[in-house]
Amino acid sequence: MVLVVQADLDCAMRLRLLAAALACLCLLVIIPCATGGEIAAEEQLDHVTDLMRMGHLDEARTNLGTLQETYPDHLRSWMVYGLVLGYLDRVDEGLAEAGERLARDPTDGPGLALTVGLRVGNGEAAAAQAASVQLVDRFPESADAWDIHGGALTLQDDANAAAEAQTAFDRALAIDPRHVDALINRGEQTMPTDPAEAERYLRRAVDARPGSTDANEAYTTLLVSQNRTAEALEAYDRWLQQKPLAPLALMGKAIILADQGHHEDALWLIESGLRTEPENRDVLYMKGALLIDLGRPQEAVNVLNDLIALHPGDEEAESLRSEAAAAVQARSTGVTANVTTATTPAAKSPVPMAVAVLALIAALCCLHRR
Repeated sequence: MVLVVQADLDCAMRLRLLAAALACLCLLVIIPCATGGEIAAEEQLDHVTDLMRMGHLDEARTNLGTLQETYPDHLRSWMVYGLVLGYLDRVDEGLAEAGERLARDPTDGPGLALTVGLRVGNGEAAAAQAASVQLVDRFPESADAWDIHGGALTLQDDANAAAEAQTAFDRALAIDPRHVDALINRGEQTMPTDPAEAERYLRRAVDARPGSTDANEAYTTLLVSQNRTAEALEAYDRWLQQKPLAPLALMGKAIILADQGHHEDALWLIESGLRTEPENRDVLYMKGALLIDLGRPQEAVNVLNDLIALHPGDEEAESLRSEAAAAVQARSTGVTANVTTATTPAAKSPVPMAVAVLALIAALCCLHRR
């Protein structure tokens, strides 16, 4: 009898051990997949915000729809969706969709995040903040929720809101120390008072997602603003290793090279960028400026004609074209024209981005981060 009981116990133990082993194997499979899914979603959202930067809002909206089919509860994608609808002047359509979701479930995360984005895009700071409070109440353990809440708070112009925003970003980072948007937002918030600390946040953001446009742009902008051009060039090279044809990286590096007198190298980079973004306003402007610097004013006129055809009424481009045309005329008459070219293009992108997701929330890119 004792032997029978012992055999039963041994069998039960073996079954429990087998079950535990199977559970561990399941975790090993599921956890990497979940992590891979999160990375894939963030990379897709990076692409969406890149499209927003370039003014391709309809394409951004389509890509968001695809993302949300796979990741239906991804809060930041819904907030960005609200921003896109706001910039497309389709706020009422978005509010109707959010209202339907919240009517079915007043704590629906996508509905609340969508409402935040719509209110931000429509310039309704107080309403955006109110919706973001509901979002963190519903999802207190979500880094995305706290980041969105912090972004909404930055729209408020008072010291208390700034302190609350910092707390919200810190909450997001306590939940997820590698949350790229929270790191960027925290760095930008710290910049005026502690540039060194801001740099640490921004570098962490780049390390967390080396191909992120927002993280790399914020970090390289800081380096350039401090005249640390050698470090900035290294940072641009690392960015281009991740995304070889990233327009902002190509243009940023080209600006530094042009300022150093390496106009041919700068032009090569700009033309590389135009192969993937042939209608990019800033890249076209810089190509025109570089061609003038290189003594090729007629080519500059042709490039700027293309730019103005794409962006009618662009005063900076028209002014630069006039300088190029004057240089062409002077060359034909044998007179040296007095042309002073601004190599760095004026910031006039179709969709502003302090870009800083969500300024995150204050500007489009700024806002999408938050």
